[in-house]
Amino acid sequence: MHVLVVNAGSSTLRYSLLETGKHRRLADETIETRGDIDDACRRMFEHLEAFPAPDATGHRVVHGGPDLAQPVRIDDRIVAAVEGAARYAPLHNPVNLHAIAACRRAWPEAVHVAVFDTGFHATLPERARCYALPSDLADRLQLRRFGFHGISHEQLMLDAAAFLDRPVDELNLITLHLGNGASVTAIERGRSVDTSMGMTPAEGLVMGTRSGDVDPGVLAHVAREDGLDGEALDLLVNRRSGLLGLCGESDMRSVRALALAGDAAAQRAIDIYVYRIRKYIGAYRAVLGGVDALVFSGGVGEHHPWLIGAVCERLEGVSIEPPETVPGGAPVNLAADDSEVGVLVIAADETRSIVRQVQGLLGLR
Repeated sequence: MHVLVVNAGSSTLRYSLLETGKHRRLADETIETRGDIDDACRRMFEHLEAFPAPDATGHRVVHGGPDLAQPVRIDDRIVAAVEGAARYAPLHNPVNLHAIAACRRAWPEAVHVAVFDTGFHATLPERARCYALPSDLADRLQLRRFGFHGISHEQLMLDAAAFLDRPVDELNLITLHLGNGASVTAIERGRSVDTSMGMTPAEGLVMGTRSGDVDPGVLAHVAREDGLDGEALDLLVNRRSGLLGLCGESDMRSVRALALAGDAAAQRAIDIYVYRIRKYIGAYRAVLGGVDALVFSGGVGEHHPWLIGAVCERLEGVSIEPPETVPGGAPVNLAADDSEVGVLVIAADETRSIVRQVQGLLGLR
């Protein structure tokens, strides 16, 4: 069976064509869209002409809204529901829909499947899901925490369980997807019970260009003082803040280089970034009542062992000796022999997760 995985983002289109029976990845490419998702799709189709047509496509859809969580075959009803959920993810759902429409036209005989980035967090208990806002307002506008990066967090859970050779339902894990976007999830015996991103991806950790947690009174104050409307505030917290706002660079490699060269603003940005992660880990250890392993992943989490060392430095019961580099590929446990908690580094692999979920929906596991 040939499965095409499509991940249409606000600035890139990533796709992979896999032959599932032989576990082969036939094609794999990232296209810079520059805002033109239709042109990116056209280039994808041109490249794929040299390969077998997909039997199924699996699309990462950022937001399924309150009603869509499990992988689902795409039809006109599902398209309409994803369009309705675009108010929660206006930068992502529309481009997801463009890619879906293009693939449905190109391969009308294929099965097209939506896999939702919010889906894994559908198990959040009410105490973690709700904001302390007036109930009538929250109900009317469906204001609640959804969480994101769920496709990645679920796969990290499964890979961690396989690496530790323990059943998922016996493990408490804290998974950290640290990239330009970043989130942390508390997983209790196979279920997401809290996660740092909320109704939108702006909540939680410090990210490349997103602020993470901010006192809402700060935004109200800025709006009054500088006359900013909702769109301008959205731009402020999502595109102008985070590491970029703190030191002028959004890529951790550049921030680290500046800090090593003595740049005080870059070092301050790292200190804030690390502190926020450590604070969430502490909170989630309390939520879980104990944790078997921390799982680091994503572009930052996989390639900056010094940062893992800084995060773990003051965590009780966690002892590591971070190497200069972490070998890519297979999972690795950085925990010292006397550590009470595992410290795993596992490569993020949303493609494999989506293929698994497509096969599960089609009964082909």
